[in-house]
Amino acid sequence: MFDFAKRKICANQLTNIMKGIAALAPTLLLTLILTSCMSDGYTDTAAGKSDTYINLNVSTPTAQARANAPAKPAGTGGKLGLEETYPSPNTEEKITSIRVWAFKSDTDRATATPIGFKSETNLTAQGSHKVSMMITRKNAENLHKIDLYILLNAESEGVLDGKNCIKMTRADLENLVIKNQFGITAEGTAQTRVVPQAGLPISRVIKELDVTDNIKDNATDAALHSINIPLIRAVSKLHFFFTRKKVKDKDKNTEGVEVTKIEVNENVIPTQSSVFPTATTDDNKETEGLTGGLTSLSYLNQKMTFGSVATKDIGPVSDPTSYIRKPGQTAEDYITQLRGVTTECHLSYLRETDKELTGTIYYKLDKSGAEKQTPFSIPKAYRNHEMVVYGYFLGDEKSTLTLNYYVAGWNEKTATDIVFD
Repeated sequence: MFDFAKRKICANQLTNIMKGIAALAPTLLLTLILTSCMSDGYTDTAAGKSDTYINLNVSTPTAQARANAPAKPAGTGGKLGLEETYPSPNTEEKITSIRVWAFKSDTDRATATPIGFKSETNLTAQGSHKVSMMITRKNAENLHKIDLYILLNAESEGVLDGKNCIKMTRADLENLVIKNQFGITAEGTAQTRVVPQAGLPISRVIKELDVTDNIKDNATDAALHSINIPLIRAVSKLHFFFTRKKVKDKDKNTEGVEVTKIEVNENVIPTQSSVFPTATTDDNKETEGLTGGLTSLSYLNQKMTFGSVATKDIGPVSDPTSYIRKPGQTAEDYITQLRGVTTECHLSYLRETDKELTGTIYYKLDKSGAEKQTPFSIPKAYRNHEMVVYGYFLGDEKSTLTLNYYVAGWNEKTATDIVFD
């Protein structure tokens, strides 16, 4: 049963409270308005006066190779150079995320934090991407040179997990390492046989970059003065091709040849490698010859083993020696030629190393025959380098596997040809 007397008292108290709130309402509203104005006045965001902008056109090595000229945005049409190949698979140049750190050049490496940081994730870019980064006007005053650290697809390795990116110093960034992927599994196989879902790690460091004419008051003007930055992959690429001579002579038949396994020796693949390459300066933005920090590396005391290559995957050709790369033949034409007659085998992506990639290819001339072997030694597998191994069976009296392979900058200008008999 309700107590109507108490109910009346409560109603009176509520009325008094509401009157008090009504009396205070104008003051509260004025306070809220003043606070909002003070915030806008302090940041000046609405007027666009608090921040300045810088724009970057970043590009993967393949996209940069396709550019007609350095002055054009990366990724435009054009012809590949002598040592340049299209990505295969095309996921080799996908961009799923980007982080850019900008530091004032004359600040302490170990303590200075970024004056600008930009992070974009869930991207679906291919080959190139445009980045607009804000730098507060206070930091942009009298700013002429910056140090840029750029990282694509960090999620492929997880190097930024749990880190506060906007507080990272140059020393923090330079200490980032690849150690979870692109090595050897516990079972002794290549850890990364396909491009990770997040893409390959791609990076760059440019110091003393003069941005005097590139920092603008708004993003539109900054886009008209963009800086083109070519990047490089933080890993190398290895793949194998095999052919055999078609012969009618029963004694020289190659119908039964097979590769039984391929081994890369222990103490060759490092336990970790640097995420970022060594820095270049504003006057040297080319990527050729860049490597990561290669001092004090430790190595996996474990062999890396690739499985067999069946006879059906060893392409029968009239003259296997005609598939040795010819002087002046472009890398793209050569890869296309090999893929036209045989199967690409054991593609893998590896941490860069300062050691020669040594190992052994085991094979049989027929299924019931004895296993034979041929050693190989490929020059140092630095980052952004592609190693193509071509082996062939002639079915002659030597009855051996002949290896021919080259190591080229993955979209760079120089290559080394090496032949092992």
